[in-house]
Amino acid sequence: MKSATMKKLFLTSFAVALFLTALAFGQTNSNNSVAGNSAQAQPAAAAQPAAKRQWYYIAENTLKAGVANDYYEFRAKERIPALKKAGYKQQEFWVSVVGESGKIYTVEPMDDLSLFDQSPNRLTKALGEDGARALAAKTMKYIADGGSHTWLARSRPDLSWTEQMTAPPKIAAVSHVKIARGRTADFENYLKNDYLPIVKKSGVLGYSVLTVMYGGDVSEYITLTFFNSFAELEKNDPFLRSTVQRIAGAETAERNFQKTIGVIVGLERELIRFRPDLSILPK
Repeated sequence: MKSATMKKLFLTSFAVALFLTALAFGQTNSNNSVAGNSAQAQPAAAAQPAAKRQWYYIAENTLKAGVANDYYEFRAKERIPALKKAGYKQQEFWVSVVGESGKIYTVEPMDDLSLFDQSPNRLTKALGEDGARALAAKTMKYIADGGSHTWLARSRPDLSWTEQMTAPPKIAAVSHVKIARGRTADFENYLKNDYLPIVKKSGVLGYSVLTVMYGGDVSEYITLTFFNSFAELEKNDPFLRSTVQRIAGAETAERNFQKTIGVIVGLERELIRFRPDLSILPK
């Protein structure tokens, strides 16, 4: 989800894994999409306990030039059946549409990190060593050299807003936000008190915030704003000054911008598309 420059900051220490290994650990029985819970909304009348922070295991891979369609067919016909045989219940699949070409992402919720203690991993248990090795070899035929990385992040429901989502989104605007040393509290206060009120009035489907725990710079936040179309994005993206001005006026737009000066020291954005046909979705 990042350019080569930002990757050096964000995707470093958590060992670069082969695609098969990267996905083998992330199995969970949770029904917790990175896009928020798209199940039927809960009644507002009953007081709800504070939402639990969810672990996510994220794998980023770069496909070789010209193999995307072949890889998608392989994933649908061979890889997903293998993952399901191994007991995988949920794995979202996203592709970059504006940003670095050839990028694909899998996102898996994890109940805890004990899955990393399992040996052999679930694919090896399900397929046997020879079967798992063969699947890994087939997978890596499509992946560019040095084109794989993984990291662990946790959700921040206190900084997010997904209550209106009743179905998975079609696209997401992803922001990688680098915060100045010692200014994370200022940034979170800005999100809660200034940015989220705009988000809730903007017309977007939802807004999720993740914090990096392992695999990159822990002062970075990943935010995802969800839409059903590019037309909606152009009109409603709360990141755009025009959206803030439409909702709260030019004075608020300028004040909000000024509050980020000295707090946000780096920002990159890209657009990714959700592929439900290539995802493992909870039933």
